[in-house]
This record gives sequence, structure tokens and C-alpha cells, in this order.
Amino acid sequence: MSLDGYIADEDGDVHWLEAFEKDEYGYEEFLESVGAILTGRVTYDQIRSFSGWPYKKIPTLVWSGSKVEDLPEGARGWSEDIAKTASWLSEQAGEKDVWILGGALTIQAFLAAGMIEKMDIFVIPVILGGGIRIFSEDVSEPQMLNLENCQPYANGVVKLAYNLRK
Repeated sequence: MSLDGYIADEDGDVHWLEAFEKDEYGYEEFLESVGAILTGRVTYDQIRSFSGWPYKKIPTLVWSGSKVEDLPEGARGWSEDIAKTASWLSEQAGEKDVWILGGALTIQAFLAAGMIEKMDIFVIPVILGGGIRIFSEDVSEPQMLNLENCQPYANGVVKLAYNLRK
């Protein structure tokens, strides 16, 4: 997210991340810990527009209220409720983690349902001034978190690793 809390600009564009793409940030190691992926439709379409689908070997649900056409290997469209979705993902992931790969509405829905145990947030040193927020402004009650780790990078990016308090 940007320093001011946005994951995309007002048009849903993430071009502002390009200056930070050359660094690795532990991505390959992270992917090895992932057993299943949940992504929202907008994020899925955006990833597909870049260069295809990079997660063919990881079972993936594209959570959408409308039918998703031409799904890549390993992905399936899904419109079930949060409890059924979480159950399927957990079964697929086994001992590994489930990665909620955005977007904002998907993250917000699972956070509100208490289905997120930990969050790794990369704060990018850019101020957008507006756009799509990672977290909703309609929080019914505060979500308390414990900071487990903070990893700064030479380019100004900071990884914040949190566990949610129960």
C-alpha cells in the first residue's frame, strides 16, 4: 500500500509500483509457503492483463459475483459465501498458508468475518492522495494487531508483519 493507505489510484491503476518492482522482497520464499490463493475479480483481471497468470501451480479461487471466463490452469471461479470459501481454501492449502491476494473488497470482507490471522503489508514510500483504500472506512469495531516483524528495505519500502489479536 502507499504510505497514505491506498493499494491503487482512483482509476484502479498500480503503475506507481513500477519503480519498486526490481527488488525481490522475499517473494519466492513467500510463494513456497502458500498452499492456496483467494483473489477478487478485479485483482485477477489486472494480474492477467500484465503477463498471463503466474500462479498455475497453486490452487486459486477467483471470488466473483459473475462468471469468470477462460480461467488458467489451477484457477476456478467462485461465488460461495465466506465460510464455504474459507473451508475450501483451508482444505486446498493443507499445512500451508492461504494468501488473500486482494483486492480491497475481498480483504475487507474476510477481515470483517474474522478470517484473517496475519497480514504482511508492504508500505511503499509514495503518497497518492486518493484512490482505493486497503481498509474500509466502515469498520464496525477496531481490529487489534500485534506487530511481529518490521523489515525495512534500502529503497524505502517497509514490510510490516502483523498477527491479529483474538
